[in-house]
Amino acid sequence: MRARVILTALAVAVCSACASSGGASKAKSGGSRSQDFIGEAEIAQSARDATNALAVIERLRPQMLTSRGATSPNNMGAEDALPRVYVDNVSYGSINSLTNVTAGQIKEIHFIKGPDATTRWGTGHVSGVILVLTKK
Repeated sequence: MRARVILTALAVAVCSACASSGGASKAKSGGSRSQDFIGEAEIAQSARDATNALAVIERLRPQMLTSRGATSPNNMGAEDALPRVYVDNVSYGSINSLTNVTAGQIKEIHFIKGPDATTRWGTGHVSGVILVLTKK
């Protein structure tokens, strides 16, 4: 019984330490570069010659465009293994639709991982979402 209490306390301590790392807040405040976020300042500085959202992502975070592998035992198809695109929280299409968003319109680009995307937009987002937020 005592060993169970000690193991439970240890598990809680480890989970608390992992949960308080605060990595996402550093990227937005200008600290280290986040692999899941591209801000307006970084686009202006590092991707000046990019003309559209696809070119920005290809230059700054190409890993956002990669396949996430088989999505089910039936492997629905290659298109289902790629992230979906949302612009201002509205479904926008496949990765190729990013060419329709000019670089000058972009405020932020986020990569939302599959489980978080499924929670936010429902099923069918196993491979994640590329969310483009535009200047208003």
